[in-house]
Amino acid sequence: MPLTPLGKPTRRQILQATAGALGVAAVSGLAAGRAEYDPYKPETVGKSSDNVTNVGYHSLGGIGSESTAGRSENPHYGGVTEIRTHGDYAFVSLFSSRDETDGRGVAIVDISDYNRAETQADVEQAEMTVLSFFGNQSAGTAIMDVKGSADGNYLFLGTQPISALYNEVTTSTDSDADSTSGTNTGGLIAVDITDKGNPTVVGTFDAFSTGIHNLFHHRIGGADYVFACKDIEYAGDAGLYVFEFHRDTGLLELVNRWTVPEEPNTDAAPFPFFYCHDVEVQDDPKTGTPTAYLSYWDAGLQVLDVSDPTSISRIGKFEMRQSHFATPAPDLVDGKRVCIASHEEPSGDYDEGVEGKTNPKSTGTVFLVDADGIYEEAGTTVMPELDNWTWQNATEIEGVDDISFDNFALSPHNSTVEKHVDPETGEEAFWVHQAHYHGGMRYLRIDPETWTLREDGWSRPQYDVPEDSMLGGLNATTPNIWGADESNGVTFASDINQGVHAIYNAAIPISGATPVVALSRSDDGSVFTAGQTDHVTLTVDYAAESVLVRDRLPGSWSVVDGDAHTTYLEGGARMVEFTTPVSEVDGVRNYFAEAPSGAEATGEYTFGPVEFSHDGGETWHEIEATTDVNTVGGVDTNTLTLGTIGGTAGVFYHQRERVLNTVRGLFD
Repeated sequence: MPLTPLGKPTRRQILQATAGALGVAAVSGLAAGRAEYDPYKPETVGKSSDNVTNVGYHSLGGIGSESTAGRSENPHYGGVTEIRTHGDYAFVSLFSSRDETDGRGVAIVDISDYNRAETQADVEQAEMTVLSFFGNQSAGTAIMDVKGSADGNYLFLGTQPISALYNEVTTSTDSDADSTSGTNTGGLIAVDITDKGNPTVVGTFDAFSTGIHNLFHHRIGGADYVFACKDIEYAGDAGLYVFEFHRDTGLLELVNRWTVPEEPNTDAAPFPFFYCHDVEVQDDPKTGTPTAYLSYWDAGLQVLDVSDPTSISRIGKFEMRQSHFATPAPDLVDGKRVCIASHEEPSGDYDEGVEGKTNPKSTGTVFLVDADGIYEEAGTTVMPELDNWTWQNATEIEGVDDISFDNFALSPHNSTVEKHVDPETGEEAFWVHQAHYHGGMRYLRIDPETWTLREDGWSRPQYDVPEDSMLGGLNATTPNIWGADESNGVTFASDINQGVHAIYNAAIPISGATPVVALSRSDDGSVFTAGQTDHVTLTVDYAAESVLVRDRLPGSWSVVDGDAHTTYLEGGARMVEFTTPVSEVDGVRNYFAEAPSGAEATGEYTFGPVEFSHDGGETWHEIEATTDVNTVGGVDTNTLTLGTIGGTAGVFYHQRERVLNTVRGLFD
C-alpha cells in the first residue's frame, strides 16, 4: 500500500501523536511500589527523562524522508548495526535485509535539516532523508561496521559470514539496492561515496575466516590506513590488521598485524578469552601522535602508538574483562587525557562457579579511564580507573540478589564522546552518548571537578514496527540500540530492530548552522634538520562567511614570523592563531615554524588539524584531513635540499556536495 506524502508540520504532529499513543512521553523517574523487580523495566519503555525529547525517526523502509518513507509501518526487514555521521550525512550499516527490502548493506541518510537547526523548535521540524542504499555484496555475509574517511569521500565496511547464526538470509536482488557483483566472504570493502546517490565499490580484501567485526580509518603521514579487527581466534589469525588504502587503484594493501602480548591479566585471570573486538584511532590531543584504542576482550583495553603503521608499539593498557568498546575524549578534559571503555554482557545469567565477569550481577559497566600517562611514562602505562557507571547493579538495589536477562538484551554497546560548547557562554562540557541495547539511549556527563561519570538524561524510544521485520534470531526487543553518534547537538541512534532515532537532550547546546569552509595547506617539504624553518601556507578555498583560522604545531616547534598572529600553548600543542578573519577574497595566511634543535629533536612531528571559528574565537571547528607529518633529523643547517612542496589537504566542513552543486548551478 503506497504511503501518502505528508507536509512537515503534519509529519511532526503525527510523530508526536504516535509517540504519545505508544507511550513515548517524558517521565522523571521510575514507577514506585513494584511488587516484583523486573530488570527490563517495562514501565519506562517508550518513555524518556524530562530533559530528553525524541525529535525524529526513520524506519529505513525506503528512499525518502521520515514522513514519506520512514514511518514505522514501512520498516526495513532485517537488522541494523552501526551508525556514523559526517557533516550532513549519516551512514548506517545493515546486518541483514530480507523480503521486502532485499539486498541492502548500507543506508546513506541526509541529516542536513538537523545540522541547520539553531533552536529546539528547528530540530523538532527537521527530517532525515534516505538518499540511497548501497547493496550488500554477498548473501552469506552481514555488514557489521561502517566507518568513513576524514574527507567524507569513502566508506569502509567490515563484513562477517555469521548471518546464519541468527536465521538471517541477506540477498541482493532488490532494484533499489544496486547490488553489484562481488564475492566478499568476510573481510573489508572500500566504497567511493563522492556521489551519495550512487556508491561504488573500489576495493575489497576477503581472505578472512570469520571476517572483520570492527574497523577504523585514519590518515597518517599523508596516507590512508584502515585498522581492522579480525575478532575470534581461528587458526591463529585473530588480531589488529592494518591496511594501506591506495585511492588511485582501490588497493587495500596489508602492511601489518598486531596481537596482544601473551601475559597475565590480573583482572581477567584465570581463563582469559582473547577477542580482538573494536578499534578507534585519534591524533593524540597532547602530542599529535596517531594513537589507537583497541578493545581486546579479556586482554582489556590496549593503547597503541600507530604513528608508523608498519611498526606498532604498545603504550598503555586498562585491565578489564569483556573489553568491548573504547573511545578517547576528542580533546583534553580540564587538561587531562581520558577515554571511555565499556564491556558487553551477553546475558545476566551468572553461575557462581564461573570466574572472571567484570560485574557479574549487573547490566554492564562503562568506565572512565585516566589515560594521561601513555606518552609521559616509559613502556606500557597501566591506566587507572577514575569512575564507572552501571545502569542496573544488583548490589545497589534493595532486595535484589542478581539481575537476569537473556541474549544481549541489557548491556552497553557503542558510544561516542563529544565536547559540547555553549555558543553563548563558551563553556565546555564532555558527554558520552551511550547506546545501551534495550536500555535505550543514555547520556553520561564527565565531571572534571570530581572526575565522576553521571547520567543526565535517557530515552527508550519505541515505535510499532511489524514483528516479522525484526532481527528475531538475536533479540526482538524494542528499543534495541546498537550505536550512537552526534551532530549539532542531536544524537542519531541506530536501533537494531527499528531504524534510526534522532534524540535531543536539552542540556546539550545546539550550536546552530556552521558555515561551510574549505581549506588547503602547503609547506616547504616534509624532511628538515634541527633548527631549520618551514614556511606553511593556509589557503581558504571557500568560506560561506569570514572566519578566523588557527593551526596546531608540536609544542617543541616555535613560530618565528608570519602574517599577524598570536601563539599560545594549548594541551601541549603550540597554536598559531591569525588575528584577522579570512575569506575567499583575502584567504591566504602564512607563518614560519622553526624545528627544535639538538640531538633529542630527531623524530616525526604532526602539524594540524587546522581549525576555524565563526564566532570570534569562542568555538573552534576542526577541518578534517588537514594534518601533516614533518621529520626532523641531523644537525642544524639551512643548506638541506628540500623535497617537493607538500601536497594540499582539506575538505568542506559541512555539506560539501551541496555547495559544489550550488556553484555548478550558478555557473552552469
